[in-house]
Amino acid sequence: PLIHHLLYKYKVDWHHLVNASQGDNKAEIEAAQAKLDAVQAAFKECSARDAAAAAALREAASREAASKKAAAEAAAEEAAAKASAAKAADAEAAAVKREQEANASAEAAKAREAEAKVSAEESKKREGEAAAAQAELEAALAEVKAQEDAYNAKTEQLKKKCETGGVVSQGRAKNELAQHLGEDPLPLRRAKITAEAAVKKAERTTKAAADAAVKADADSKKATEARGAAEADAAAATEARAAAVASREAADAAAAKASAAREEAD
Repeated sequence: PLIHHLLYKYKVDWHHLVNASQGDNKAEIEAAQAKLDAVQAAFKECSARDAAAAAALREAASREAASKKAAAEAAAEEAAAKASAAKAADAEAAAVKREQEANASAEAAKAREAEAKVSAEESKKREGEAAAAQAELEAALAEVKAQEDAYNAKTEQLKKKCETGGVVSQGRAKNELAQHLGEDPLPLRRAKITAEAAVKKAERTTKAAADAAVKADADSKKATEARGAAEADAAAATEARAAAVASREAADAAAAKASAAREEAD
């Protein structure tokens, strides 16, 4: 074009040419420049508003994501808390059942202990009665033996008199000996046999009663030990039940708190 040729020929800077005024239109140029500046300012303002809106949108999306995440976490925590509460309730129920069983066992042990003590007392009483009866029979046997010994001693004494002294005294002694030997010894022998048999039977009875008393006393001691162990077990079960109740109450509180947090997050 011609303008290129002129620029080259007259060595003119094209920047000057482009920015040079074309006649006396300064007012129009200034007005145009003002409009251009206004458009550029409006464009910058619009860009700023667009950037702010985009930032607000990103922030809202971030808050929404964080809120959803918090809601999900709260729901998970609520579910875990409820599961924990259910587990604690089961543990409490088991502890209550265990406590009831332990208390029942302790009561049964007390009853067995009482029965064992009564049995031991009765066994001791029977042992005493058997020993007393044996003592009476032994005394009766001793009396029978004393009578037998006296009879035998008198026989020997009369026999000696028959061999010593004068004729008259010997005759009197023989007569007394004959009368003495003429007495019926059968009742005395029967009494001795009966007494000996009764004493042997009483000895067996006394021994059996003594053995029963020893066993009953040992059973009573075992029952006392078992009662003590059962009571200790019951006390431990009571403590475990109290701990389970506290744990369940804490779990319920945590579950309620988690539910409130989840509702707030929703």
